Order: sequence, then structure tokens, then C-alpha cells
Amino acid sequence: MIELKIYNEFHNVAVPVCMWSKKKNKFEEIIALFDTGAHTSSIDIELFFKLGYNLNEATNSAISTATRTYEKVHKVVIDRMMLDNTEINSVLFNTYEFPLVMRPVIIGMNIIRNFEVNMNFKKKLITMSENYLAPDDYYNADIFGDWRADIKN
Repeated sequence: MIELKIYNEFHNVAVPVCMWSKKKNKFEEIIALFDTGAHTSSIDIELFFKLGYNLNEATNSAISTATRTYEKVHKVVIDRMMLDNTEINSVLFNTYEFPLVMRPVIIGMNIIRNFEVNMNFKKKLITMSENYLAPDDYYNADIFGDWRADIKN
């Protein structure tokens, strides 16, 4: 069971996550936006580079945003991340600049949909338990960029 404290600053739902730093060879805690409206998780390009990653294996793509604009992005893989004490490996992220977002990481549905999620705003707590989906329940990664998260307890 994953338990994430909700930080509802800036009228958004934010949670602590740990992202793997290749540069420091350890996890770094970051407050991320928990966004059920985001199809794929995203990371700010500056943070991506700061964590020691590069764009050598990135795929160029474009996404539409909530404001219906199209943005050029790079599809990248973060080696490891942690939600509470649960490690997730090889996580797909879009990386680009976030001019209006207060958080450098957005946790999107490619991660969230792997879990049964309960959001308790009174307790300021999100609890998540694994929700194993059948292979047919996953979209084609080439079309949607949606990968099954590799979850390890």
C-alpha cells in the first residue's frame, strides 16, 4: 500500500515522489503534481538534465495540452522512481519546459492507472494499491506512449 501526503498548494494536488539521480546515484525527493488529466507523466527538462539523464535515446513527439496547444516534447525513460516505499522502474516521461507549471514533475495516468487510488482530502492523503490490468487493457505504446509500469515492492 502506497501512502502519499497531499500538498494542496497552488490549488493543485501535489505529492512527494523520489526520482533516481544518475548523477548522484541516489533518489532525490521532489514534490510532483498528481494529475489524472495528464495522459503521460512529464518532467521539466532542466530537472531531467540535473538528474544526470540525456536525450541520446529520446524520441521526438508532440502533445496537446489542456489549453489545446501543441508542444514539442521528448519521450524519455527515467530509470527508477519511488512512490512512498514502492519502486517503479523504466518509467516513460515527456520532457519539455513548463512555463506555467509550479512543479517540475507531473505524475500522469501512465503511472496512476496501475493502481487503485483513494484520495482523502480531509486527511490530505492518497492511498494506492496495485491494480493488475490484463495485457489487453493497455494501449499500444507506439501510438499512445503508454507503458506498463514495472512495479517492485
